[in-house]
Amino acid sequence: MKKAVKYASFICGVLLWGNGLLMSVIANFNIGLVPVYGLGAVLTAYGVFFDKIKKRVVFDVLLGVGISALLVFGVSIAVIGNNDTADYEEETVIVLGCGIRGERVSVGLAKRLDKAYEYHTKNSDAVIICSGGQGPQENIPEALAMKRYLVEKGVPEEKIIMEDKSTSTITNFRNSYAIMTEKGMSTSSVVFVTNGYHVYRSSWYAKNEGFLEASHLGTDIIWYTVPMNYMREMLAIVKMWVIDQRSPQTI
Repeated sequence: MKKAVKYASFICGVLLWGNGLLMSVIANFNIGLVPVYGLGAVLTAYGVFFDKIKKRVVFDVLLGVGISALLVFGVSIAVIGNNDTADYEEETVIVLGCGIRGERVSVGLAKRLDKAYEYHTKNSDAVIICSGGQGPQENIPEALAMKRYLVEKGVPEEKIIMEDKSTSTITNFRNSYAIMTEKGMSTSSVVFVTNGYHVYRSSWYAKNEGFLEASHLGTDIIWYTVPMNYMREMLAIVKMWVIDQRSPQTI
């Protein structure tokens, strides 16, 4: 049993490091890579020095509690993200940006846009707001890349509004709200689209920025991006709880 734990810990640690290296190559830098590498280092070291660790019972308990907490946290985020609330009668769809490579949308962003297009096929009257500014490793604003993607799929240009100044989930909603208010659009008939792991935090910020009745659609992600995306999201949620102390009216 002890040998199984030793080898399992080492293998899991190496796999996490391998996953981190893969994501470093194929994706823009993501703060979620830091805890992936960190947990990978801890598990790898635990496997290597398993037989030399003194008071291993204490270490085992701490490591077990920590990993269990991460799993419960992650599963909770996933469950919330898989509970779509759109009724397909909303007047506006807000697609949250999540990074592009040069001028090309990332796989995660493509999934959000595909979900928005699917929504468009069921409610072609809704206006789609592509929300995302320009960040590092991006040659154009995310909103422009998102608009091009949707137009290529068949969404009419006149149905798309670009919000190309935001740099965070908070400003995605804040800037979109400002555009909608300026154009006289209803802010009470809105659905936002994002990846499932991002739904909980997005719902919180949406309500804080004035979208009190916003519904949501969550999308899946590719399996090998799970460690990075979920680790990053957990950190962001903790930051939201601790630092962003304004509480929404409802969740």
